Formats: sequence, structure tokens, C-alpha cells
Amino acid sequence: MVKFKFPTQKTISSFDLYWYDGGMRPHIPDELEGPNVALPIEGMMFVGEKGKILAGFNCENPVLIPDSKMKTYLSGMTMPKEKSERSDDIWIDAFRNNIESPGSFLHASAISETIQLGAVAIRTGKRLHYNSEKMLITNDADANKYFFREYRKGWEL
Repeated sequence: MVKFKFPTQKTISSFDLYWYDGGMRPHIPDELEGPNVALPIEGMMFVGEKGKILAGFNCENPVLIPDSKMKTYLSGMTMPKEKSERSDDIWIDAFRNNIESPGSFLHASAISETIQLGAVAIRTGKRLHYNSEKMLITNDADANKYFFREYRKGWEL
């Protein structure tokens, strides 16, 4: 399990993110405990002060926990119709209409950097401190080698 500690930013408070990998999973929330209850093989769980949201790996089928909150939240609501038929159409629509795609590189770079840092932490088995502005691990200089590679002569960037 990898724990990320994110500091307060302009629009969000500080928060912790736990990444379970290699078959590890969080504990089943107390609100879900019962016979034949299990977490999905892959997915995500958001834990807040007022409840939890459990969803599939691609955020499909989100559920509010406890179930009473889900029933209250959904009462009288209808599901919005997707504007695009296929997931590729979302990207193409953004390009054609000069609008930002939900998978924008502006957002994806920070997510990619976080996942890569988690992979380095798992590989080294150490607690790492990271300076995102300098893109460097500050407490283990040797671990930085996993962020960059030496290119063969003639293939340098």
C-alpha cells in the first residue's frame, strides 16, 4: 500500500490518497459488512467526512455508502444521457469543438507523475519525500534514477 499526502491547494484542502496494488485491498467499510459482502477486485473508494463513494476502476456504477444516502440522493433523479456514443468520441468532440477533454494533458501529467512516484516507492520499499516543482525525490537521491533513463547515443532528447 502506498500513502500519498497532498498539501492544501488553491481550491482543495489537504488529503491523503491510499493506493492498493498487487491484490491488496482496503478493509471493507463497516457500513458494508455482512454475509457475502466483498469489495470488487478493482475499483476506487472515496472516504469523506459525511460518507463514502465506492465505484469501479473506471468510476462506473458509483454507490454512496451508507445505502440510505444513495436512496436519498437519487430520489427523483434521472440519469443524464451521454453526449457521445463511444469513449473515443469524447476526445474527438473536444478537438473539433476546441474545448478541454476530460482526459486533458494538463490534468493527466499530474496524475501520471503521482502514479510513477507510487511505483518508485513500491520498487524501493521506502518512504519517499518528493518535490513536485523540481520533480525530485529529496530524501533518497538514488531513487530518482527510476524517473529518468539514460538514452543510447543518438537517441537523446
